[in-house]
Amino acid sequence: MEENKSPKQRDSYAKLLGRTKISTQMAVVYLLAIVLPITILGGLLMRVTYVNQKSYHADLLESYHAGIKRTMYEITSQIYTFSESIVYNDELIEFLRGEYETENDLRAAAREITLMDDYMKSYAGIDEVLVYIDREDMINYGQYRVPTEEIKETVWYQKAQSQFSPFWISYRTKNPTNNEYVWRLALVRKMILVGGDKEAVVMIKVKDSYLSSRIGNQEYLTLISVDDTPVSFSNQTKYYGTIPTFSFDPDEKYNYGGVTELEGEEVLFHVSSLDISRTSSNIYLMTYDISAIENMEQMFLTYGVVLSVVLLLTMFILVSFSGSIVRQVKVLRAEMGKASRGKYEEMQTGIRASKELTEAFDDLLVMVKNIQEMEAAQYEAEIKEQNIQNEQQKMEFKMLASQINPHFLYNTLESIRMKAFTAGDKEVANAIKLLGKSMRYVLENTGTADTSLQAEIDHILTYLQIQQLRFGNRVNYILTVEPGMNLEEYRVLPLLLQPIVENGIVHGLEARENDGTIWISIYVQDNVVYTDISDNGCGMDEETLQTVMAKVENYTRKRHKSSIGLYNINRRIKLNYGEQYGLDIQSTLGEGTMVRVTFPVIKSKKDITE
Repeated sequence: MEENKSPKQRDSYAKLLGRTKISTQMAVVYLLAIVLPITILGGLLMRVTYVNQKSYHADLLESYHAGIKRTMYEITSQIYTFSESIVYNDELIEFLRGEYETENDLRAAAREITLMDDYMKSYAGIDEVLVYIDREDMINYGQYRVPTEEIKETVWYQKAQSQFSPFWISYRTKNPTNNEYVWRLALVRKMILVGGDKEAVVMIKVKDSYLSSRIGNQEYLTLISVDDTPVSFSNQTKYYGTIPTFSFDPDEKYNYGGVTELEGEEVLFHVSSLDISRTSSNIYLMTYDISAIENMEQMFLTYGVVLSVVLLLTMFILVSFSGSIVRQVKVLRAEMGKASRGKYEEMQTGIRASKELTEAFDDLLVMVKNIQEMEAAQYEAEIKEQNIQNEQQKMEFKMLASQINPHFLYNTLESIRMKAFTAGDKEVANAIKLLGKSMRYVLENTGTADTSLQAEIDHILTYLQIQQLRFGNRVNYILTVEPGMNLEEYRVLPLLLQPIVENGIVHGLEARENDGTIWISIYVQDNVVYTDISDNGCGMDEETLQTVMAKVENYTRKRHKSSIGLYNINRRIKLNYGEQYGLDIQSTLGEGTMVRVTFPVIKSKKDITE
């Protein structure tokens, strides 16, 4: 880009820089190159992390809520089924409409009815079963009650008298342990005594301790209410009898979640209505994640502090560095002033500064020495000779470094991996191991003529494992090899297939949130090796597919990065194996893409030369 600027533009930039101090230039660089990118990128990452965490906690809460809903449906269904066996039990009906001369006769007849006792023994969810019947000869005995005037005036008793369908209620009763009023859940229904002139009301109370054992997980707050009555169950006792913060329409079904306020704090919630179509009531389930929002805000604050520390640290480093540079420039300027005034004897023999400034000072000394001595030609020759030696040493050092660097890189990665493994972070250790394995394969096969098909597939599998570490369930893979086919026996160009797999992940599976899959199928037909690489991504329509194939077959300057990669792969195959081999692409919009790679069966290097 610098070459495209006109001399006038370059002069204007030079004049602008020449009028500003180094410290000012460094501050501008700090703001534009460090503060602005880190702030934007950090803010975006923090926002994305916050949204992802919120979605993650909401999904967990919804899953937990669904489990509570299934459990409550099971409990209410079992109690409803039990109520059916009560209200239609012939023996119980006969007992309730019968006439008894004495209380002893009534008690004896009541003891013969064991249906309710037997069921309560077999099912722990029922706290108590009461049968209310308004008869003068009836007494309070066992599960049987004569309704008092207070009972008759209750809403639930009057509702049971006026309708046939069963219904659920939240009722207020005294806790026998502390004599305080508490709220409980019960099923109420009318019992018609066929052949009698009276009707009974059955009340089946749900055992609160049983609900606590089934849905009392303390990780989330759980509230249950019936219709527009107060909360009849909660895994935190302080919410018993409270009024739900949501208003419900009895004609609507609810199943939604989001963020709401609870006791002045923002919390995640999920609320739904229980589908109990066999009764005339609506049971509402409310679950809250009280700590999720607070934890995410704490995490957000922590990220902000870390970002601020990073910016402050970089600013401190930059200020220290710029101050050092300014001091070095002042020293160099003072020495140049002495040289300009001809005070060569007062000049220092060397300064402590950066390499560039030290070299500039050395050049100044050389200039002074050339002025003082009349042996410029000999001095220049010596300088040239020294420069040649320096360049030769640099070349020798680069040659040595090119031999050392791969081993240094592998050893460094292995050291990092072992530290992560020792620290218990096996996921990081595995990721480093896979990265080292992939880099080793690339470095060892760069410039080589061929490799085994097994080694190439192993490299692809290593790459896919790395992608799974990054994307989780978004990237899956299935490898299928023709039975009896030994991949070690087949030779192929190195680094040929991995770019195709990468292209499938980047472009094919980009829009999939989960269950993205790469299929790799290898088989031989008519002395040709077929490698099909497919994905279940977005696919392409026919027009787009034809455009891509045209770019794969013919080189053009203006092309997409992925097209260049596929063109290079196709060209390598044709140049090495012949025009009859190469790439073929098949794709269906919305279903996925398949890239078929074909090359001849080659089982030794001798086959390649032939």
